[in-house]
Amino acid sequence: MPQFEWSEIYSVGNQELDQQHQKLFDIANRYNTALEGEVGQKSLIRIFNELVEYTGFHFQREEELMREGGFPGFESHKQNHEKLVKLVMYYKQELDMGGLGIEQRALDFIKTWLSGHILGMDRKYREFVK
Repeated sequence: MPQFEWSEIYSVGNQELDQQHQKLFDIANRYNTALEGEVGQKSLIRIFNELVEYTGFHFQREEELMREGGFPGFESHKQNHEKLVKLVMYYKQELDMGGLGIEQRALDFIKTWLSGHILGMDRKYREFVK
């Protein structure tokens, strides 16, 4: 059962970014499904690595659009992305090392990050593009 369900509440008013957020939800759901299915560590790492890679692409594109559009919260948003990237890399490293219970903690982080960042930081961009 999907844990991350897209709804219009997550929309930031930009179709491209909404589609990218939906892709992040999809990857997060695959990670959740894999964790629930008790697949091997390698499968979880592979999915998490996909999340890391796509997150980098998404943040870069989001920042590009914000900068080009003159979004006044750009610098703060970029700093938030940098903090999130550090956290994502921490969880990637922990997963690679096989830390005890890291799989569930990584899922909890994904949950907090996706909803918190999109509904918090990214929604400010939505108000700007209106």
